[in-house]
Amino acid sequence: MSGKIALVCGAGGGGLGSAVSRMLAGAGASLVAVDQSEELVAATKAEAEGLGVTCETIAANLMDADVAAALVGTALAKAGRIDIVVNVAGGTRFSQWSPIEETSDEVLRDVMALNLNYVFRVCADAARHMIAAGHGGSMVNFASIAAMHSAPFHGPYGMAKRGVMAMTETMALEWARYGIRVNTVAPGGVATPRASQLRNANSTLTQQKPADGLRRMQPDEIAGAVLFLVSDLASGVSGQTLFVDGALGCKNPTGSINEYTPIMNSAKENAAAGLPG
Repeated sequence: MSGKIALVCGAGGGGLGSAVSRMLAGAGASLVAVDQSEELVAATKAEAEGLGVTCETIAANLMDADVAAALVGTALAKAGRIDIVVNVAGGTRFSQWSPIEETSDEVLRDVMALNLNYVFRVCADAARHMIAAGHGGSMVNFASIAAMHSAPFHGPYGMAKRGVMAMTETMALEWARYGIRVNTVAPGGVATPRASQLRNANSTLTQQKPADGLRRMQPDEIAGAVLFLVSDLASGVSGQTLFVDGALGCKNPTGSINEYTPIMNSAKENAAAGLPG
């Protein structure tokens, strides 16, 4: 990755974005790290610079369409070029977990803005830069195992992530002639600080040594998949979704409501307690 500049959206917070940033920096890529506040990306910047690469930072609320529309321009002003784009930022707040029939239009709009809309804008603007510059590039968008099957009680999230997969395929097809590859990583359960706040004693994903072996992934395992996809090792891979879930998506989904109800209840408790999610 030496000599490459990677724009990472959702680069802070100690979870997946931090792991992706660390993995890319360790491979020699310089970073433009984006998150909601300078505080969140400060640790990413320090870690990247400790690995010997430069790291520019941008504080941005990617749910704001105007902010998202200005992001690539801001990144180019700071770094001069973009070779790699990784859109990690996304998720569902605790207060947004509910059955479909109780889901408001506002929640639907907010979840789409955070998980789909900004991804489209950033990819399109970055591709326009790459096409004009004539140097091609690689992009990885984050989906989820929730895009493979149903997403009980967080339906808008699954909808948005399935949209990311479809959008990625179209981008890959349209931009192949310019040397731009676009792929999707879809994690299963991941042991991040935020995910650890959701409790479900009945799920094997929360057990230390589950009998079926379907454990939570570690952030670095997801980051390794991203590094592969943006590297020349994946030069022939584009328009694909790589599920990194430890075989979770292969199991029979029977009982998913029983598994997800405690998670929804935990999310509601966290929301009532004022946790932002």
